[in-house]
Amino acid sequence: MSAEDTLAVCMLIVLLVAAGTVMTILFSMMRNAGKKDELADLLEEEETAPEPESEPAGPDDEPGQPWEKDADWWRE
Repeated sequence: MSAEDTLAVCMLIVLLVAAGTVMTILFSMMRNAGKKDELADLLEEEETAPEPESEPAGPDDEPGQPWEKDADWWRE
C-alpha cells in the first residue's frame, strides 16, 4: 500500500466515523421524539400559574442622599 492509498483509507475511516456519529444522533432523536419530559411538564405548570400582581417599578418616594440626583433629572 502506497502513501496515497494510506491517505485515502484514513479519509474513508474518518468519514465513516463522522457518518456513524450523525446517524447515532439522528437515531436517538427519533427514538426519544415521542417521549414527554417531566421537567417540561413542571415548567408548563409554572407558566400557567397566575403570578401575583406587583406594583410597577418606578422612582422611590424615599429621599436620597444630598449628592444624588433625582431619578427624572434628565426630563428637566
